[in-house]
Amino acid sequence: MARWTRRVRRAAEVTRVAAGKGSVLTVIRELGVVGQRPATAEAARDFRLALEELGTTWVKLGQLLSSRPDLLPDVYIEELGKLVDDVPPVPFGELEEIIRSDVGPDVFARIDEEPLAAASIGQIHTALMQDGREVVIKVRRPGVLEQVEVDLDLMRATVGKLESRSETAQLLQLEALADELESHLRGELDYLEEANNTEVIARLVAGSDDLVVPQVIRPYVTDRVLVLERIHGSKLSPAHGLPQERASELARSFFRSYVRQVTVAGIYHADPHRGNVLLTEDGRLALLDFGLLGRLDDDTRRTLALLLMAVAQNRAEDVAQLILELSLTTLESQQAGFVHDVRRKLPRYHWRPLSGIHAGEALADLQRLALQHGIRLPTSFALVGKTLSQADSIARTLDPELDPVAMLEDDSMEVILGEAERRLRPNALMSYAITQIEPLVEMPRKAAHLIDRLEEGTVKIGIAPTDLGSLDHLVRTLANRLGAAMIIVGLLISSALMADVSTTISIAGFVISGIIALYEIWRIARTPGDT
Repeated sequence: MARWTRRVRRAAEVTRVAAGKGSVLTVIRELGVVGQRPATAEAARDFRLALEELGTTWVKLGQLLSSRPDLLPDVYIEELGKLVDDVPPVPFGELEEIIRSDVGPDVFARIDEEPLAAASIGQIHTALMQDGREVVIKVRRPGVLEQVEVDLDLMRATVGKLESRSETAQLLQLEALADELESHLRGELDYLEEANNTEVIARLVAGSDDLVVPQVIRPYVTDRVLVLERIHGSKLSPAHGLPQERASELARSFFRSYVRQVTVAGIYHADPHRGNVLLTEDGRLALLDFGLLGRLDDDTRRTLALLLMAVAQNRAEDVAQLILELSLTTLESQQAGFVHDVRRKLPRYHWRPLSGIHAGEALADLQRLALQHGIRLPTSFALVGKTLSQADSIARTLDPELDPVAMLEDDSMEVILGEAERRLRPNALMSYAITQIEPLVEMPRKAAHLIDRLEEGTVKIGIAPTDLGSLDHLVRTLANRLGAAMIIVGLLISSALMADVSTTISIAGFVISGIIALYEIWRIARTPGDT
């Protein structure tokens, strides 16, 4: 009963904010789910403010939508990039109880009560451990887990109704978007998961002299509390004060690291914004906050790696085919038109510096093209695109002249060799060989079985009709008009026969048949082929 009551109250609050701002319904119309309306900067700003007012779940939804230029107009993508996840801090007394309960009462010599940062999910405090190490403590805000559960229930109910009533909602894969949001939120709410993610990224950059990741201080990690090494530094900005040569080195190392995470390790940091990157006192880049770490299956990782190389090498045909391999297509998908548009747009990203390319423009354009031609890309494509887009933006802060497309091309041989080595490992090679040989071994038996069925006359062939909408429309139109014609003829004959019995009834019949005939003639003239 308590959860039901919370859900009703939250639904009323969400409805109030949506109706008050008038923006959520506007976005639904602009998505084409319900009606159509051109995008405006004012409506985009209202939408962002509404999401911020609704809190954690909805702010995360906005951040996820900011990676989907195929769903929202550019003005919305730009506005959602400004989403602020700063909230008033929780009084330290409430958090201190959680820290002592989860970590212990005697681990820290000092905890600063003034927070270093306060977000909708967690709050960060600096501290000094008993052994003298400087650390930061991330503590999950009390009550946020219960609030997110209620919001996710409401969101799933809404998305389910939209997908059941709108083909556009199905094409936009709103349920998949809700799944992705839930996965991200649950990952961010669980600091055990964030600790594991942090250690994964730390291992990937361990060989770099330019990048550093804070150490997880184990065993002081629970689902509500995370203790990390404190790294001193300043937020990255254009006024970084580094020599240009050093700034260029850092930019290349940073961008290359994110590309290799996707193409080699099959993971992507889904939120690498500038606030999560520090310029350390010794001139390195410190990578922070890995609550959102996506993982790719091996086939998707390989296809994305080949796709990025094809984009870098200006191979439009391969780009189109690799996207189709990743995507879901239907009979309505316009694959030939998609390939044509990729050929037309791809060359514009070559021989231009990063300063001349909007962040993520190439992948964003590919997303839009896919949607326009009825091709459903997986949500992982959008999130990888956002990751590389934000990595572009951070790299631009350090070196405005860096060309990420050229970097992709320079690294392509290394990626190819790494992929070949991965494929030729004995266990991978054996596994691949078995999956390919098994169907060949089974083929003679299946062929013999089919021949036996043919001889017995027991083979059944099923044909599933598709795209019969126009034929159904034609048949219904013909039937309706034949029916109307038969009614008119019947009225005329019966009216003529009734003339000797009742003149009044006969005249009424002629009038009614005339009205119906005129109405049918008007319909045929106004809407030929209509029912």
